[in-house]
Amino acid sequence: MDNKSFCIYPWIHMYVNPDGSVLPCCVGEYDKHLGNVRENTIEEIWNNDRYKQLRRNMLEGKKCDTCRACYQQEDSGNESTRISKNKEFAHLIPLVQNTLEDGTYPEMTLRHFDVRWSNICNFKCRSCSSTYSSTWAQEDSANGKHKEIFIMADGDDNSRLYEQFKPYFKDIESFYFAGGEPLMTDKHYAILEHLIETNNTDVKISYNTNLSNLHYKNKSVIELWKHFPNIQVFASLDHYGDRAEYIREGTNWSKIENNIKLIKRETPHVRLNFSAVISAFNVFTITDFLDYVLEQKLFDTNVYPTFYNIVHPEYYSASILNDMLKWSVINKIKAKSHKYNAHVQGLLRDVVRHLENSKYDENLKEQFIVHTDYYDKIRNRNFEKTFPELQEIME
Repeated sequence: MDNKSFCIYPWIHMYVNPDGSVLPCCVGEYDKHLGNVRENTIEEIWNNDRYKQLRRNMLEGKKCDTCRACYQQEDSGNESTRISKNKEFAHLIPLVQNTLEDGTYPEMTLRHFDVRWSNICNFKCRSCSSTYSSTWAQEDSANGKHKEIFIMADGDDNSRLYEQFKPYFKDIESFYFAGGEPLMTDKHYAILEHLIETNNTDVKISYNTNLSNLHYKNKSVIELWKHFPNIQVFASLDHYGDRAEYIREGTNWSKIENNIKLIKRETPHVRLNFSAVISAFNVFTITDFLDYVLEQKLFDTNVYPTFYNIVHPEYYSASILNDMLKWSVINKIKAKSHKYNAHVQGLLRDVVRHLENSKYDENLKEQFIVHTDYYDKIRNRNFEKTFPELQEIME
């Protein structure tokens, strides 16, 4: 647990991106993948040279190039995915002793599941990309930047991949569904129905979803959720109103509010929280957002959200804020943080630490201006009008 490189995930989990690339987890470096399920089976990838090297590095305390996001969070004094998962799956760490000297782990012991079956998504969130959003890919292609739309939901590749993972469902302790948009993904519903049919509904299920659709084809996710006692839903919300609709293009804020209320009414056992990406767009007004959702009683005062200080794209990070803006944000957060529960106060302290450790980068600010101008134009948005407190960034 004191090893600064070790993470339990390469022994209990295999993450698959919409394009088929395999990473140790969803925050792994995209260009440092461990294989691709379009080229090899999951069993072949599990003990290939890259996976074995990853395990050896971790056991020897050597930092891994695919794990940069976690190291950055830890360097800021914050808890990373690596640390949180080592805590969550501490009971499985003894499995590591079965690792062979060359990094081979003989048994594929999947206990956590996160596969992004496609990039089907009806949103184009600024912090995302065409890799995880089919509508973004369509937009880029329409503007001369050809991007692949990984619509695998009914395709042979996706069905073969599903059948490879299916035998492991019986041992998996936690299923995590994210996107693309998981509530618009066929295989998400297939997995829930399989778990119901096999009477395996005591598993932990969690989501990161934009909550725009609670019905898909002839299926109601709310009706399926009634079979599972342990469900946690994190709504991907970075703000409310027109700011939400700017940051996460495709948002209809009033519909999101109605869906939150429907979930609370129809499935009160579902633990409803939200997950916010903290970026230049919302860091200045994150406390305003917290005030709104609590005043509107969208979430309980004991809400237990997650905040993710953005790493990619780097030009949306705190590094584009000059010192005057940065300290203005820090002072505002510090002045208001006492209003919230202990968990949220801790998240806000993490945001402050992240800001304090950030360094202004003129080049990143120029990239921010270029990208913001470009997408404002093709999406008919106006950054300065939506975020008046940040106008000087565009100067």
